[in-house]
Amino acid sequence: MRLHWIGAGMLVLASCVSQVDREAMSFPDMPDMPIYHRADSQQLSPDQAAEALQTAEGACRTQPANGAASSPVGSSAFDSCMAGQGYRRVR
Repeated sequence: MRLHWIGAGMLVLASCVSQVDREAMSFPDMPDMPIYHRADSQQLSPDQAAEALQTAEGACRTQPANGAASSPVGSSAFDSCMAGQGYRRVR
């Protein structure tokens, strides 16, 4: 009977990890991908920081550059757009 409660407790704890956290643990650091940080170094909660970065990246991905449909991540046009959104490329 105790094993059932222990197993149920482990399932509850495993479900507490959010989907974003599980994805981040699966892909901890993509070696050749650029990394952007806030230019103003403002500290946000992890959820707010992720949402703000995703919003900025989404805006820059859909912005046309040099006649192209979108700017590829890491391009100079994308970096310029991200700078306009308040982010700087650190790698």
